[in-house]
Amino acid sequence: MDKFVKELLTEDVLVETAKRYGIGKEKVYFVGGFENFIFGFEANDKSFIVRISHSSHRDLDDIKSELDFVFYLAKNGARVSMPVATVSGNLVEKIDASDGSYFIISAFTKAEGRPPKSQDLNEEFLYSYGKTIGQFHKFTKNYVPSEGIKKRFAWYQDPLLMNAKTYLKDEDLVILDRLNELMESIKSTPITANNYGLIHTDVHMGNFFVKNNELTVFDFDDASYQYFVSDIAIFLFYLIWFKKDEERTEDARFLMTHFLKGYLSENQLSKGDFLAIDKFLKLREIVLYLVIHKTLNIEESEFAKNYIRMYRERIINKIPFVELDFDCFLHQ
Repeated sequence: MDKFVKELLTEDVLVETAKRYGIGKEKVYFVGGFENFIFGFEANDKSFIVRISHSSHRDLDDIKSELDFVFYLAKNGARVSMPVATVSGNLVEKIDASDGSYFIISAFTKAEGRPPKSQDLNEEFLYSYGKTIGQFHKFTKNYVPSEGIKKRFAWYQDPLLMNAKTYLKDEDLVILDRLNELMESIKSTPITANNYGLIHTDVHMGNFFVKNNELTVFDFDDASYQYFVSDIAIFLFYLIWFKKDEERTEDARFLMTHFLKGYLSENQLSKGDFLAIDKFLKLREIVLYLVIHKTLNIEESEFAKNYIRMYRERIINKIPFVELDFDCFLHQ
């Protein structure tokens, strides 16, 4: 998150946010956040999450389209955190910032269960993980934005990718070359109803809670029109991204085996569409490289230093994220 956005989130904004949900500011507690500010509050013996987004990240119509998609998934039986209205009956509201920009507030029911842990990564959990994402993909094939709702943006229209050059130093412009090459390659893939649609794009283990091996997914802030295999790549990426190569391959084989059993119980991908997964793993490497340079102080962040040390040369030299024959999973 940009420094200027943090400075704009004043006490007055928090007081006004609480007021919109009929509570006092003292009832609101900070939870975290990376691209948005995330707070929690309790009301009527229930727990809620309120997200405060800045207009430099998403505009009002973007968030309305996000919530429209969440409602559509829920209506079809998907387990998602449901949006809740303000005291004025709105799902989304604006609060003016001191510089003429604005914040956008939206609240959600807190997901049931708890954050998943590495100890949860057994066969049953992975099956449920895959089944959840497969179900989302099955449902999105018939999604049409509600009347008055703007169509959500496509993956290549994400401001992070469109403004990539502004986040990189001159010595990193080769990273931009690799990004442009990769994006052109991905965009050349034919789009069909069975391989492309509006998806979450970021279903890692920080974006759902688990209860009895059932997942409740939240944070659709990055939802965009994208190839379905991207969601599978995201699942794998965040579970092995800091492992050594030999561990990475062994773990990926186990993870993919059981995840895909669940995924394929809900949705099918063609061989060609699935085997494009390497491209989307590489895309995530580059996206995170950009996010780090946009939002973190490289000199002060050990995470940033470690990521750059591990991935810069891999991106430049086009080294696969994991040495794995993905074709083998199509014959299990």
